[in-house]
Amino acid sequence: MTSALVWASGPVGGAAAATIGGACGFLLCAAVARWFRSTGDAPVGRHTQLLVSAAAAAGAAGLWWWEIVAAGQLFPGAERGIAQADLVLRAVAHLGFFWLLSAATWIDLRQRVIPDWITLPGVLAGLAAVWAWPRLLLPIGVEVPRSFAAPAIEADVLGWYGGLAIGNGGAFAAAPHVAGLGLAAAIFLAWWVVCTEPPEAGAARWFTPRHGLLVGGWAALTAAWWAGTDRFDALQTGLVGLAVSGGLVWATRAGASYALGREAMGLGDVTLMAMAGAWLGWQACVLAFFLAAFIGLGHGLAQFLRHRDNELPFGPSLCLATAIVVVAWQPVWRATAVHFEQPGQLSLVIAAVVVLTAVTLAVWRFLRG
Repeated sequence: MTSALVWASGPVGGAAAATIGGACGFLLCAAVARWFRSTGDAPVGRHTQLLVSAAAAAGAAGLWWWEIVAAGQLFPGAERGIAQADLVLRAVAHLGFFWLLSAATWIDLRQRVIPDWITLPGVLAGLAAVWAWPRLLLPIGVEVPRSFAAPAIEADVLGWYGGLAIGNGGAFAAAPHVAGLGLAAAIFLAWWVVCTEPPEAGAARWFTPRHGLLVGGWAALTAAWWAGTDRFDALQTGLVGLAVSGGLVWATRAGASYALGREAMGLGDVTLMAMAGAWLGWQACVLAFFLAAFIGLGHGLAQFLRHRDNELPFGPSLCLATAIVVVAWQPVWRATAVHFEQPGQLSLVIAAVVVLTAVTLAVWRFLRG
């Protein structure tokens, strides 16, 4: 362990984390204030800036202690073999991811919209991050059988089919397999179609920055596939997470909107969860989605009792639930991992929840006349 990494886990690391967190809070206020000015909304006051910066400094220090010093995300028995650099880089990545969630929450609470300048770069940054350093994905412990003793618990990260390094792989898991590239390209195309804004009607240009994003994305995916190694599996984990989490919210939005006869959720919620899937993978986002339903229910009841308002943004509930799943990952995954061992049954449960949500809203609409 280098001296720099020793400092990262000591008081110097805590002071650095608090300083970086305070700077992130200041940048958050600046970015959100600029957005509010561009939309004609009220500015962000100095008192609010100080509170946000202080809260960000405290949150970054707490995240540093939990993920680096206490190693609170690691599973018992899997602490061996974990490089300190992995813990530091994962904590830094989560700090950046939480910055994006905070910006989305703040704007959605105030304006009931999640801008593309948060989610679109967030998706690209998440995919690039997990490709560059696959150990940024959420940690798990994998049982490795031994003929001479009880199974050993080895440290790994959660891929889209199981353990990324020790797991048994999947139909598209092998990076050199051309089907893996086809799946990645198809998911990126679907995200591009649904979650990026097309040019205004009447635009005569045949090649726009939006088309450049598609071509550049495909070129980057092809290069990553050609390079191979477990980095492409990590990138594929982010893409599958993008597709499943974004698709889950999109299906819920479509069913609820049909049942109510009007838009029930904004497209920003879809792009938000697609971003979360790119950083975390699909399993954590499915858990966050179900947790967000309970958080949203409590928020809705409080909103109705205080203001008699039965409409509220769902994005903040999704952001809070995602942050909870990330921070409390070890106990959350230990309690729920068994349910992800049968993806077919889990898919049926998810589909049933989406359908029942639409049916419940249709009945509610009928009773209200």
